[in-house]
Amino acid sequence: MSDHATPTVLVTGAGRGVGRATAELFAVNGWRAVAGVRDLERARADYDPALGVHLVHLDVEDPVSIAAGVAEAQRLAGGALTCVVSNAGYALMGAVEEADLDQVRSMFETNFFGAAQVLQAAVPAMREAGRGSIVVVNSVGARVVSPLVSMYHASKYALLAVSEALSFELRPFGIRVSSIEPGMIDTDFPMATRRTGAASSGEGPYAPLLGQLRESFGRWRERYSVSAQYVAERVWEAATADGPTFQMPVGDDAWDLVQRRQRAGTDQRAWEALQADFLGLDWR
Repeated sequence: MSDHATPTVLVTGAGRGVGRATAELFAVNGWRAVAGVRDLERARADYDPALGVHLVHLDVEDPVSIAAGVAEAQRLAGGALTCVVSNAGYALMGAVEEADLDQVRSMFETNFFGAAQVLQAAVPAMREAGRGSIVVVNSVGARVVSPLVSMYHASKYALLAVSEALSFELRPFGIRVSSIEPGMIDTDFPMATRRTGAASSGEGPYAPLLGQLRESFGRWRERYSVSAQYVAERVWEAATADGPTFQMPVGDDAWDLVQRRQRAGTDQRAWEALQADFLGLDWR
């Protein structure tokens, strides 16, 4: 039988990177941590059994898997979850003109619709319990848009919109909502980035920009990237603080980009110049 006094967190996208670091951190801090993963066999090999993290199959692209995974987490909790950390996602790189919209729709299924369904499954019990927190692991890309990554950013903007409304909607029910917005993270996330359009094959009018951007992201990673553990610690703070800031940039690069965007105001050309300076791009 579950110990109702032990707080329970469900973390999606917890097979690796920030998700795994977050599940492990909650477990180390005495929580019942439930890691939602797509590949149970791999996760069993990767997680240290001594941490006591509960592994459940939860594929955010599969509505049946979402319902079953959340239900199993609630069973382990003995009722409502104390916290939900929405973390699953991946990026798609390509020019707006060239993007394969079927690939874009697939990405939205993971980054947006999957996240929304996890929340729809978990929130009713939390609302009835009158307590809890929701932490959405978003991106500074929910505030600023890099060239050739617009479709990914669009999914993050959409997720931020839902998170902001959810914060207002759930306030009377004692549930806090936070959006964690890291810049570059030192994980294998770039390896999971999918490419679309002619530029990805070194062809078409945007191939030179893609080449520059790849070099830029490499420099960005070397200069700024934070660890998955560091982001997990910010998730922990958001989940357990009494009154966290709703939007929480994570990393010096995230703060730099946010401040540049604010300085530019509504002057798009000014913003593009500041962004090109940050990225080291020559595109005019």
